[in-house]
Amino acid sequence: MYLITGVFWIIWSDTIVMHIAGNNNALLLELQSKKGILYVVLSGILLFFISHRLYKRLHKTDKQKLSLQQKVEALNSTNPGGMIDYDLSANEVQMNEKMSFFAPANELAENSFLHVLLNRIHANDKQRVRAEYDTAVNSSAKTYTTEFKLLGSDNNYYTVICTLFLIRNKECLLERLIGEIRDITQLRNLQAEYYNQQLKHKHRLASTIIKAQENERNRWAEELHDNISQMLAVTNLYLGNTQVQKDNNITMIEQAKKYITEVQQEIRLLSSSIKPPSFHSTTLQQSIVRLMADIKRIKRIEFSFTEDPVAESAMSDEQKLMAYRVIQEQLNNIIKYAEATHIETQLWCENNLAVISIKDNGKGFDTDKITTGLGFRNIQSRLQLYNGNMHINSAPGNGCVLTVSFQL
Repeated sequence: MYLITGVFWIIWSDTIVMHIAGNNNALLLELQSKKGILYVVLSGILLFFISHRLYKRLHKTDKQKLSLQQKVEALNSTNPGGMIDYDLSANEVQMNEKMSFFAPANELAENSFLHVLLNRIHANDKQRVRAEYDTAVNSSAKTYTTEFKLLGSDNNYYTVICTLFLIRNKECLLERLIGEIRDITQLRNLQAEYYNQQLKHKHRLASTIIKAQENERNRWAEELHDNISQMLAVTNLYLGNTQVQKDNNITMIEQAKKYITEVQQEIRLLSSSIKPPSFHSTTLQQSIVRLMADIKRIKRIEFSFTEDPVAESAMSDEQKLMAYRVIQEQLNNIIKYAEATHIETQLWCENNLAVISIKDNGKGFDTDKITTGLGFRNIQSRLQLYNGNMHINSAPGNGCVLTVSFQL
C-alpha cells in the first residue's frame, strides 16, 4: 500500500502543485518543499488505519482460535471416549489422551493409525470389523458404527463402540476419518449380570411351579390310593361274598366285580403316574422300570430300558425327577397316539450332558405339519430349567424318536 501510494504521489503531486501555484514561483517553491512532509503525514495516517484494521482482524481471529481450543479441550475432558482425526492422504492423526490408551504412540511411530487399530482388535472380531469397514468405504456411506473388543495399553480387552465420520473428496474417495471410540465394557458387564439374574429368577420361578405341581400330584395320588381304591376294594369284597341264587343277578354281579377290578388297576396306574418317586429310597432306573411295568399290566407293549450309571450318579434329585417326568410324558404320548408295540428307552451321559432317547415303532407323524401338543410343551418347559434341548425325528409309518438333553 505504501509503495502504491508513493508511485501515485510522485506522478500526480507535481502536476497538482503547479496547478495550485500557477505562475507564482515563490508559492511553487514553498509547496514543493512541503509536499514530502504532507506525503509522510497522509501515508502515515493511511497505514495507521489499515494496520489498525488488520490488527483488529488478527485479534478477533486469535480470540476465535482460543475459544475453539477451549471448546476442543472441554470436549476432550468431558467426552468419555477417545477422539480421533485421521488424515489418510497425509497419514497424520490427532487424538486425545484417552484415544492414546488404545493406540500407543510407539506403535503409531512405525505404522499407520488404521493398521495399529485393526491389529489391536480381538481375533474373534477382526475379520468382521475389517469386512464392515471395507463395505462402508466402498459405498457412499457417511458414517460407520460397530462394536468390538479392543486391546488397551494395560493388555486387557475392552468392549468398545466405534463411530467414524467418513469424509470424502469430490471424487467420493475417502480422505479423512473423524470420530470416537467409547468404552462400554462396564455397561455390557451390567447387562450380562442383569440377564443372568433374570435367568436365575426365571429358573427359580419355574422350579417353584414344578415343585408345587409335584406336591399337588402327590396329594391326589395319596387320596386316590388311600380312599377311593380302599372303598372299591371293600365293595369288591362284599360282592364276592354275596350269595345270589338267580343266574341273571350272578352274571351282573360278576360283571360288576370285573369292572371294579379294572377301576382298581386304573387307579393304581394313575396313582403311580401322579405320585413322584422318592429317590432317597429308590433309584431312577428302578422308578422307570416300575413305571413301565405298571403300563405293561394294561397295555400290550414291550419295553427295553438301558441306563448309563454315570449319568444317574451325576444328576441331582430334581434332575432325576425331571428325567422321570420326561420319560413318563413321552410314554403317555405314545400310548395315546402312536399305537406302538415296542418302546426303547436309553439314558446316558455325554460331554457333561444327560441325554435321553425314547424310540417307538408306532405309526409316526409328519413333524412339519403337526403342531406341538401339550405333552411336548410340558417336556420343553421342564427342560428350560437346565438349558435343555429337545429333538423330534418322525415320519408317517416310521415311528418316532424323541431325544432330549440337559446340563448336569
